Amino acid sequence: MATARKPSSKAKTVVVEQVLNRLDKVHPDAKLDLDFTNPLELLIALILAAQARDDLVNQVTVPLFKNYRTAEDYARAPLPVLQEQIHKINFYRNKAKSIHNCCSEILARYGGKVPDRLDDLVSLPGVGRKTANIVLGNAFGRQAIGVDTHVMRLSQRLGLTNNTHPDKIEFDLTSIVPEKQRVRFCHLLQYHGRRVCLAKKPRCPECALEDLCPYREKTKS
Repeated sequence: MATARKPSSKAKTVVVEQVLNRLDKVHPDAKLDLDFTNPLELLIALILAAQARDDLVNQVTVPLFKNYRTAEDYARAPLPVLQEQIHKINFYRNKAKSIHNCCSEILARYGGKVPDRLDDLVSLPGVGRKTANIVLGNAFGRQAIGVDTHVMRLSQRLGLTNNTHPDKIEFDLTSIVPEKQRVRFCHLLQYHGRRVCLAKKPRCPECALEDLCPYREKTKS
């Protein structure tokens, strides 16, 4: 029996162009939902956002960002005090420790400024490639792909990757998403994942990408 041919990179590039065009019309408001004004604030928000809702993180960071303006502020803060100030967030003890250790390294190695190189960012405690790429893309204006749960799920469903590891998915998408639109692509998939292509019950009949998506065959209309 002949096996189905995998889509070529060229075919995937065409799909990506359609995804960008269509979702840009469906979700013109797509953006990163975490509130921040500088790279340090975004880095802190991303550490807090692991397995936590963005809206809750935004509530917690309002007073946090008023009290802590620099990496030194976080590094010098007593851990129990920092824990208390983020206690509404799940795993707050571990996250407080990650923030403290990360900012201590930023202070010691980078003069208190968040580095703007991927290798430097991922060397910080608690910072993986996803977080690093989101910081680069949204705080430093670099065209990087941060693979969160929505980007992962939708890129798999659309047949743009067969990988399950976020780093491998990042490399797959980097090769087919136009460089100038990589951050926008992630924002669009994130919004579509929250609003239409839900994890448990995707709304395939309502989806602007239904004719492009092989996953629709697995769902009930």
